Amino acid sequence: MNPVAHESSPEEPAAQSPSLYSAGESTLHAFEQKFLVDEATAQAIVAAARAQLRPDPHADGGDGAYAVTTLYLDTPGFDVFHEAPELEGAKYRVRRYGQESRVWLEKKTRRGDRVWKQRTAASIGEELTGSSWFHDEVRAREFRPVLAVAYRRAAFFGSGDQGPFRLTLDRGIAGSPRTAWDLSEVTAGIGLETERVVCELKFRDALPSLFKRLVAELRLTPTNFSKYRRLLVAAGVVATGRSDAS
Repeated sequence: MNPVAHESSPEEPAAQSPSLYSAGESTLHAFEQKFLVDEATAQAIVAAARAQLRPDPHADGGDGAYAVTTLYLDTPGFDVFHEAPELEGAKYRVRRYGQESRVWLEKKTRRGDRVWKQRTAASIGEELTGSSWFHDEVRAREFRPVLAVAYRRAAFFGSGDQGPFRLTLDRGIAGSPRTAWDLSEVTAGIGLETERVVCELKFRDALPSLFKRLVAELRLTPTNFSKYRRLLVAAGVVATGRSDAS
């Protein structure tokens, strides 16, 4: 199944992401920091988030989380994996939440902790059509699907003087090689970090006070963890190269 693009509106829930607010606006800076934590630390983070932030309204179960399936794209030479300079830190992917008929076509650019994200909503159709920015860039660089990654995400968000900020925790990460435009669930994938939780702090310009307190009190250490690169190596799709960068 191939996604057929249409532009998203400002009212979409995805606009809560700080990196989306900064897309195309050079005066606004969005940042993301990642941490790998054990379950006890993750529960402490959740308790603090529930006390001060709003939970994501799209949770589909009693665990307060929702399913995410992401189809990652790369070139025939795996330029994204190898961080080819001409990509300038960009990666392309298609994301689906739960069993929604809508998907998201995304370009995410990362340089250090600073991120920019451009995304377009799409409906699942029979063939890839249209001439959106996503289709044009994917075709120009010969990107194609290489890996599907799935996990459950719990998310909380708030806002402050610098704008919106967001906290996410990902569990049950699994991936599987996939060469078709297929956003179905990953049912028999390779597990990743089964004993730990991926926590991300997403914010604009300055670390919010809650995040500062969590980092200090829980002694959180940032990591350049990448679901895509780690799983691509674990699946044997690529054998060498950096596998830890985001």
